[in-house]
This record gives sequence, C-alpha cells and structure tokens, in this order.
Amino acid sequence: MQNATSNGRSFIPDCVGILTIGVQLYLLVRWLVPNDGSRIILGVIAYVVLAGLALYLWHKEPPVKNLFEPSEWAMAIVGSVVMGGVSFGIDMLIGAFNNPKLSPIEAGTKAGSPFGFPLTVALCPGFTMLAIGGLLRALMLRSGPARTKPS
Repeated sequence: MQNATSNGRSFIPDCVGILTIGVQLYLLVRWLVPNDGSRIILGVIAYVVLAGLALYLWHKEPPVKNLFEPSEWAMAIVGSVVMGGVSFGIDMLIGAFNNPKLSPIEAGTKAGSPFGFPLTVALCPGFTMLAIGGLLRALMLRSGPARTKPS
C-alpha cells in the first residue's frame, strides 16, 4: 500500500504522465477526427478513459509486473507499436478478402470484427500513449530518491 510520502512523491510525475497522454491525444484527435462537432466529445471521452487507465496501471496494488522501470516502459512502447502493426496487417488481409475493391488501408479499417480495427487502435496508438506517459513518469520517479522495485 502506498503511503503519503510515496503519493506526494509521485504527484508531479503523475501530472507529467497524464499531461503527456493529453498532448498526444490532442494531436491524434486533431489529425484524425473530422471537425464535425464530435471531435471534442470523442477527445474528452478518450482522455478520461486513457487517464483513468494510466492512473490505475501506475498505482495498482500489487504493481503491474514488468512495467516499473523506464526500460520496461520503453519495451512496452516498442511492443505496442509492433503488435498494432501486426494487428493492422491482419485487419488489412481480412478487409481485402471481404472488400476486394477497397485499398488495403481502407479495407483494414473495415475488417468488420469486434477484434479488428478497434483492437488495433487500442494497441497502437492507445496503449502506446499510456506507455509513453509511463516512461516519462518512470524517468521522473527514477531521478527522485532511491527506491526499490516491487517483487
């Protein structure tokens, strides 16, 4: 269980991690979501979900195994990008098979299964944004007083 000292020590790193997620999400939503009135609503909902999930992962008791050190968060970034790429590749194959007249990219977004494109977006950029925020948070925590890795 975390005590007041560890909670106070993690406040600034938590804020930096949450702010990092917010900036990434803002740029992504601004780039990908059409400005038809749903951009703000979608962005706010996505931010609340990602920020809540990030705080849960960072403060979960017991901590998430293998997501504590900066190097582990860096590997999570790489892993989420690779898994997102593989997932989108599978989406493109299924989409091209089901919709042969569409371009491969467009077909990948229309694969049609609940584990298709939504899973790809959850992996990358979704989890990737959490991992980048987690990496910055872990780097800030590492620069603070000495700490021990939970077992």
